Amino acid sequence: MKVSYSLNGQPLDSERMRVIVGTTHYTSLSPIVDTVQVSGRSGVIVGSSIPVLDAPELTIKVAAWGADSDALISRFRARCLHAAKLTLGKTETTENGYSRSMVTRVVCTSCEPDDDERPFSDLRVMTAVFQLPDVFWHGVQWQEAMLAASGGRLLPGGVAKPSMQKYWTRWQGERNASPRLLADFYTFWTGLPNNSPSVLVPLGDGIPEGWLSDAPITTLVLRFGAVTGVTISDPVSGTNLMWGGQRDASRPYVFIDVANRRAWTAANADAWSGGTDASNGVDWTTEPLQVWPAIDSGDYRITIKQTGGTDKVACRFLQSWE
Repeated sequence: MKVSYSLNGQPLDSERMRVIVGTTHYTSLSPIVDTVQVSGRSGVIVGSSIPVLDAPELTIKVAAWGADSDALISRFRARCLHAAKLTLGKTETTENGYSRSMVTRVVCTSCEPDDDERPFSDLRVMTAVFQLPDVFWHGVQWQEAMLAASGGRLLPGGVAKPSMQKYWTRWQGERNASPRLLADFYTFWTGLPNNSPSVLVPLGDGIPEGWLSDAPITTLVLRFGAVTGVTISDPVSGTNLMWGGQRDASRPYVFIDVANRRAWTAANADAWSGGTDASNGVDWTTEPLQVWPAIDSGDYRITIKQTGGTDKVACRFLQSWE
């Protein structure tokens, strides 16, 4: 697998600078265990029902060479230390040509030169350590899923070929009015349907489990119709988010932003960024909603209970990776 990094959108690999061995591919995840000790009782009582993770660290090691190696390394360190807001990007490409891109907010905690450097050499090595406040990586393209009124699968753990046939067929032209062609591939969208690139996958291949997402999805926004109450639950983590409130016929849509615990009503179905605030109706029972992948299949699923409506539910979210 080929991996490339960027910092605030600028690639770290260039003609005379490369990310080298010593760079962290996987971060170390450490649960924050909230416990209470009861007098006269052995052991402790564990607080949270789902893992709460500490902000992990990621190491990026770069080497620069040539006559301008000092300038390249100085520029890299300046970007790490002087930028008020840092976003680290990563793109992974498999040998089969499948590619995925992700980003995460970072804070540089150290930036140190290699101890083996010599002033007269044109090789410079620098190691930067970043803290990830959001813990996980997130996709760069919004995904969309349309679920039944009662919920369903938000995202599959992997993408399998559509049937067990060796080949499937597609229309050469107009549906039911043109010859059919044998095809030995299938495609799926990388983001919003009809508004993002699609990936072509040979029938003999499949997208491995976890490739599409393998960490909790928290950036979920849902659109409902004429509901006066709704409960969205994740069967894996046991978390949920609820909303209830009065409705205005002039604003037939309700949007719920899980990450920010916000809700709003709108007249248009495409008001994904906001509308008339209705956040006072947002609540939850144990922990606010997080959608975790199932251990056995890797699928992401949610269950929905609606009051006052039976419309399908449109969902938008960003993929999430460890």
